[in-house]
Amino acid sequence: MWKKFKDKLYFLKTGYQRIFLYPKSSIKVEESLNYDRYWQEKRGESYAAVLTGSQRMRADIIIRALKGEKDIVIGDVGCGGGGILKRIAERISLKRSIGYDSSPYILGVAKKVGIADTVLLDINREEDLARIEPADYILLLETLEHIPHSEKLLAKAYALVSRGIFFSFPNSGYIVWRLRLLFGKFPAQWVNFPNEHLRFWTQSDLKWWLKALGYENYEIFHYRGPRILNKLMPSLFAASLLVFLKKEKHGEER
Repeated sequence: MWKKFKDKLYFLKTGYQRIFLYPKSSIKVEESLNYDRYWQEKRGESYAAVLTGSQRMRADIIIRALKGEKDIVIGDVGCGGGGILKRIAERISLKRSIGYDSSPYILGVAKKVGIADTVLLDINREEDLARIEPADYILLLETLEHIPHSEKLLAKAYALVSRGIFFSFPNSGYIVWRLRLLFGKFPAQWVNFPNEHLRFWTQSDLKWWLKALGYENYEIFHYRGPRILNKLMPSLFAASLLVFLKKEKHGEER
């Protein structure tokens, strides 16, 4: 009972902050986003591979979608501490898992939790995308919104998978962001630097975008936000969207 009460208070507090306040961080123009420092200062090695509630939800959606799969290869672009790959490997038979990230520090953490294959890769450098290896599935979780060339990364991953891609990002049509706009503030979907998120999608935008790119075989999952409401009216009450983009024919490119 007390935990549920605390959860509701936290929900109300964070909702108020997201609607009315700006991030506390001061903006230093000469600095850029440094993911080594982010992981070291914000979470630290002991917690870097521990899943947040949102990460656990994403992992569990993927696990349910892959139920019955065996001996598959999964690549995780932007793997962080490897927690999601680790959770998937505990429940799905993996032949191999590959973690990609731009932070040498966090790749070291991923190795410690059991992700043997790690690749240093900066998704903001198009030439680095050649390091992504073919796989049955590729994860692009909370990744596409961080780069200007999201379409190129998605197309690259789609060409490399034999079965499908899972990608996720915040829902810019979420009720909190709509209310923020109502009060004259653009959705502040960043914490440390304004250039953390460069692309934004609502559910309607997502469906149009996928159709415009020629992708038709996909499934959208909704999570976070007020329970029940995020299922009844997901475009408004689901805080996050996760897409399972299925390869039309295993082993063949679109």
